[in-house]
Amino acid sequence: MSAWHTALAQLFLEHRARLERLVRRRTGDGDRAADLVQESFLRLLAAGGTGSTPGDTRLLYAVTRNAAIDQQRSARRRAAAMQALAPEQLRSEVGAADGGFDARAALTALEAALRELPDRTREVFLLRRVDGLPHAEIAARLGMPVSTVEKHLLRAIRHCQSRLADHLDPS
Repeated sequence: MSAWHTALAQLFLEHRARLERLVRRRTGDGDRAADLVQESFLRLLAAGGTGSTPGDTRLLYAVTRNAAIDQQRSARRRAAAMQALAPEQLRSEVGAADGGFDARAALTALEAALRELPDRTREVFLLRRVDGLPHAEIAARLGMPVSTVEKHLLRAIRHCQSRLADHLDPS
């Protein structure tokens, strides 16, 4: 293991818990906090060290703080998008007795289908479909190849289609 990897491992041991508390306070999501801190360490590893422990520590805290801010912004955009959709898309012009589908039931089924997805797949889907991020940006943000982003999207779309089949069937 190189000196940089050893130093990064030491930073992880010393600062992980404190960074997770910082992210948890900012985002309110303990599970996501651990993921964001790990992603921050991976970003720092990919970037390489500054050559000084204080510099690396400052960089680590800045990367983690920025990741938490990005997470908050994404969550706010998703919430705003869901709120913006509700009034227009929850109203059904055709009653259920007339053969139209119940938009509320479809939205409920979609929310349930999204909750069933693995966390990473759901995150990729929401970043693409709600936040409108391009595949390359999602890949860079999550530290994965573009092909993996595409696989997650395909998996999410297929899953949602299968769960919403009854609501989408025109017959």
